[in-house]
Parts: sequence; C-alpha cells; structure tokens
Amino acid sequence: MLLLVTGSVNTVATPISTTVERCLRLQLDPPPPPPADSESRSRLDISRIICRDLFRSVAIFLRTTGKLPPDYVAALCHIFHDNEQNVERHVARTFRPYDFHTLLAGRTCATIRKRQHAVSPSPLSSSM
Repeated sequence: MLLLVTGSVNTVATPISTTVERCLRLQLDPPPPPPADSESRSRLDISRIICRDLFRSVAIFLRTTGKLPPDYVAALCHIFHDNEQNVERHVARTFRPYDFHTLLAGRTCATIRKRQHAVSPSPLSSSM
C-alpha cells in the first residue's frame, strides 16, 4: 500500500483519505472562480475531475451498501474536529432522503479514531 506523509512527521495517511478530505473541504468552502479574462479559466481542472469521480464512487458505495464509506466519515470527523453534531448535521443535509443513523451505521468519530490509531502488535513482541 502506498503511504503519503502529510504535514507533520508523525501523521501518515493513505492517499484516498487525504483525497476525500481535500474534496470535502473544496465542497464545503469552494475557492472563488478565476477572473473571466484569466487564461487559467480555460485550463482543465484536474482536481474537479478527481473530486467528481470520488463523489461518484461514494454514491456507488452508498447505493450498494446503504452506508457511507469509512474514509468519507473519517474525513468528515477530521474536518469537523470530531464534533458529532456537526457530522450528523452535514450528513443529514447532504443525504436528505436517507436516515443519517443508517448512513453512519453506528460509527462515531470516536470509534473511527480508535480504529485508525489501533496499534497492531509487532511480530517481535509476540515471539518473546
């Protein structure tokens, strides 16, 4: 599995989770459009394409399983600083026809953090 080291030395994240978080942040707080006379306006925006495809994969995951992907929920928890009410409010607003309890499937920010930070025993400690 390919790992990316982000801003801090201790933080290691998979490319998928950082991409989900980046796309969610762009969706929640979009940058202003470039000026009409700018040449960057006509350039292909790769990040938009990546985010569109990512949100399409979230929709497919939701349609097949009835739940939100764990990376999506983890990114929401990180964006909202583990505030459960904000995460639930965002999920309820974004996915209106669905029940947010079903979408989250009993996952809370605390359980997601616990799974992310679970330390697996090293092979050396089990042999002693």
